[in-house]
Amino acid sequence: MQYSGARKKPASGAIVPVVWYLLNLLATPVIGFVILLWLFMKSSETNELRRAHTRAAMFMSLIGFVLISSGVALSWMFFGDVGHFGTFALVWAIALHTGFVLWGIVSLAQAMSEKMPYFPTKWL
Repeated sequence: MQYSGARKKPASGAIVPVVWYLLNLLATPVIGFVILLWLFMKSSETNELRRAHTRAAMFMSLIGFVLISSGVALSWMFFGDVGHFGTFALVWAIALHTGFVLWGIVSLAQAMSEKMPYFPTKWL
């Protein structure tokens, strides 16, 4: 006899890549990215929902790295002195990092409810 709240079908596993995406951003940056990359390379063997969340998390990790590092590099080129560069780079990195963490939280909610992530479909 099943409990009233029991699942009718097995879990898709879409939560796993999103958790590693958030761990990559918040707790273990290098280890989280390496595991996310490994999940991305093995994503062809998984179901469609988990593959979509894996691809979205990997692309968002790469986009975040490029945007944050390019913004810091451009600010270093334009604001040669330490005061302006440090202030702009810190605000830029914190604002973008916060946005990517919020996307990860929304994506985790989507994965828990077994829905596709908010991401362009042509890249999934």
